[in-house]
Amino acid sequence: MQAEAIIQALKIAQAQARRNGEICIPKTPLQECGLDNVDCPACHNTGCIVTKAADGTLKATECACMARRVSIRRINQSGLRDSLLRYTMANFVADTPERKKVLRAAEDFCKADSGWFFISGKSGSGKTHICTAICGRLMDMNKNVRYMLWRDDTVLLKALTTDGEEYQSRIKPFKSVPVLYIDDFLKGGHTEADIRLAFEILNSRYNDSSLRTIISSEMSLFDILGLDEAVGGRIYERAKGFVLDAPHENWRLKHGQ
Repeated sequence: MQAEAIIQALKIAQAQARRNGEICIPKTPLQECGLDNVDCPACHNTGCIVTKAADGTLKATECACMARRVSIRRINQSGLRDSLLRYTMANFVADTPERKKVLRAAEDFCKADSGWFFISGKSGSGKTHICTAICGRLMDMNKNVRYMLWRDDTVLLKALTTDGEEYQSRIKPFKSVPVLYIDDFLKGGHTEADIRLAFEILNSRYNDSSLRTIISSEMSLFDILGLDEAVGGRIYERAKGFVLDAPHENWRLKHGQ
């Protein structure tokens, strides 16, 4: 197809595409948008599939690769890129019954089409490894994934509470992205502001059963329930079957990693 036709089709798709108010097919080349991170033979790296109807009109639909492009960009921006290479299902060492249980649950979670995943445990017990591996697997399935480092991202959100418009703009992706990974949930303190923020994000995701949430925390679900029943109850209900305690040993210290 002629380059002019592709450009025109991209403009049409730009007007039609919507992605939770976050991103649609870019007006500028994928490279300029930081989305040139996937080599897709289906769309030839244009971001859309263009077809021509019998009457000669062009129709453009967003290529499935765009979800993965967006996820990879977000992961890169979050600082989790290197972790995705290091932490995979394949190199998660399941050398004990407890670790085998964690790996099996992670694999089953990726096969399911709904639900949340919650894992608690001490630092170094493998929580980040298995949660990152889940994110990588879901991204390979073209799922749109966003990473949230609780302690860092909540500092920014709490600082914006007096700016309603900016606050809503910042928190919306956490509430609406198809897959959200919250790392170190409630680490660094759990003030009333932290609990309100946790409830706002998790309640929004709880109310939409299509949204998937992955949570790692040094606090057990029992402790979270004691801290706030509304927050803990929502996690428990959505993560039934996927509530895990990481092995108590410090894997990093044991293996010098």
